[in-house]
Amino acid sequence: MTKPNTESEVPRQIERVNRLRVSDSVAAQLTQLIIKGAYEVGEKLPSERVLSEQFGVSRSSMREAIRGIESNGLVNSSHGVGVFVVKNTLDTPETPEILIFDDFTVPELFEVRRTLEGEAAALAAGRRAPADTDEMERLLRACVDTDLTDAEFVQLDIELHQAVAAASKNGLLAKLYGTLEPLLGEYSRRVIAIPGRREHAHDGHVAIVEAIVAGRARDARAAAVAHIRDVEEDILRFMKDSGRTT
Repeated sequence: MTKPNTESEVPRQIERVNRLRVSDSVAAQLTQLIIKGAYEVGEKLPSERVLSEQFGVSRSSMREAIRGIESNGLVNSSHGVGVFVVKNTLDTPETPEILIFDDFTVPELFEVRRTLEGEAAALAAGRRAPADTDEMERLLRACVDTDLTDAEFVQLDIELHQAVAAASKNGLLAKLYGTLEPLLGEYSRRVIAIPGRREHAHDGHVAIVEAIVAGRARDARAAAVAHIRDVEEDILRFMKDSGRTT
């Protein structure tokens, strides 16, 4: 008896996962250096090779980053001569501020969050107590209040992730997450005003909590990672709409 070819019968819709690139992070850092005067107007930037070594990225990523800041009008590239700073201000400075803090970049923060929060959600699904799930569901209900300010929503967002970390019953993991809270608060306040971000964040929270309550560790981990991927999608969309990416 011939086994039916189910693969050909089931249509597959695969959506490309868009993520912030290394070059986006490098471009944001280089932009900040130019704005802060590390490279002055009229000054020639170090070579692509030197910059790639300094930033610890590939030359292709460095090249893409330079293209990005050139499109912002900060530098001008002359073939065979080099890249020169032509101005040190941006017409819309909000974009690089979304991607970089003083000591690290948002893509770096996302890398840590995917690991930490994905594992926290998976552990919580297997270890949660009734009090844990009650607290998560209470926070979800609070988040749907349309009268909440963005700042109030961000605070509830942080408290929800705290509750997930606590439900993991891993004290060290919860402590590590606690060290990220000030950074998460600052970052969240930056991106919450992006159109649709608040709604997307809530949808992600619902998926995470539902998987934890149901005890589905794999789904909880996947939902936590998807939640962070969704932030990347919103930031990329915002950057594209702002004319900062191609």
